[in-house]
Amino acid sequence: MIRRMKRNRVVLYATIAVLCLLLGVSFIVHTQCLRPSISYYQILRENIAKTSLMEPRTKTILLYTNFFDVKNWKLSAETVGPDYFRSLNCPVTDCVLTNNRHHLDSMTDYDALVFHIAEPWAYSLFEKVPALRTPSQIYVAANMESPAHTKHLLEGDANFFNWTMTYRLDSDVVWNYNNVVEMDAADDRAFVGPSQRPQWRRGADDYRNETLEELARRKDKMAAQFVSHCDTFSGRDELVKAIQRLMPVDVYGKCGTMECPRGSPRCARMLTDEYRFYFAFENSLCRDYVTEKLYNAMDNYIIPVVFGGVDYSKFVPPHSVIDVQQFATVEGLVDYLKFLADNPEEYVKYFWWKEHYRITGSQPFCELCRKLHDIGTREKSQHYRDIKAWWFDGACQARAKIEF
Repeated sequence: MIRRMKRNRVVLYATIAVLCLLLGVSFIVHTQCLRPSISYYQILRENIAKTSLMEPRTKTILLYTNFFDVKNWKLSAETVGPDYFRSLNCPVTDCVLTNNRHHLDSMTDYDALVFHIAEPWAYSLFEKVPALRTPSQIYVAANMESPAHTKHLLEGDANFFNWTMTYRLDSDVVWNYNNVVEMDAADDRAFVGPSQRPQWRRGADDYRNETLEELARRKDKMAAQFVSHCDTFSGRDELVKAIQRLMPVDVYGKCGTMECPRGSPRCARMLTDEYRFYFAFENSLCRDYVTEKLYNAMDNYIIPVVFGGVDYSKFVPPHSVIDVQQFATVEGLVDYLKFLADNPEEYVKYFWWKEHYRITGSQPFCELCRKLHDIGTREKSQHYRDIKAWWFDGACQARAKIEF
């Protein structure tokens, strides 16, 4: 009997201990897990309610410097607002863009100031930058020219700029010349290239088009180039001369002997009807530096032959251009061009992409407006400690890969 009582007492104590342990665990779970979760949910609900009541504030962008000699950066007016951004089908339109420094009462009221760094700033010697600046303002370095043609001195701009707006794909806002979009894309901003990792279709190998093959057979001239800037950093003039020793190349503009008015419809028809190749040679061999020369050629039925410091697979579909830098010698390049000229069925394969893609313009101010409204912009601060190093270091090639 005594033994049984002791055993019952042990069981009772054990049961009490287990109950106490369960109560303790339940208390910990309730106080440390459930209660904070309920609190966090309440915070989230309050934040959502507060945000839904907030009126979005219009972002005002000041074009602080000229774009070369154009004060309003080729806009339709001195000041444009949401209607302008809506006309571009921008995803965010609540912005105002102006070159009028007195549009707002104070320079510190602007959300962003854009500085064109391709040219020395053209205001007075005593007024280079605003005297006052708020921590929340965004200073933007804008440039479509290569480092070889950047004339504003960047040495004094340490810790000055927050964002970059250039043709380079690592810019905060990419300001390129053109985009490549899917043929049936409803939104021109949904472009495939340029991109660091574009997802291109494939289709050149099996492409046939008898109409284009007949067009190729009628072409009777090898290559054309339109150029007005001579003696460039890339050495493109010397390259053309080396090619001319092996095949005919007609050079139009100040650097050649032939003329055709810029923008003339006759010039465009001439490229499609008469010439097989268009030389889109850049003035500088710099990373991501692709200008309108390439895209103007792609708008016609002529194969662009490109020369630059660019990975063109990031910009245009495969088998749509001929990259000079992929050839070791001028002789090898010319041999391939002659092969295409003699084989129309191979020549027209460079136009396969036209059934899947189209060329559109670039609208960097759409992205600038969107970025200014983004929550990440409001809560994140950044600046370029050495904008000169970011822009120049490792950006360009001094020597081409092809020998000439």
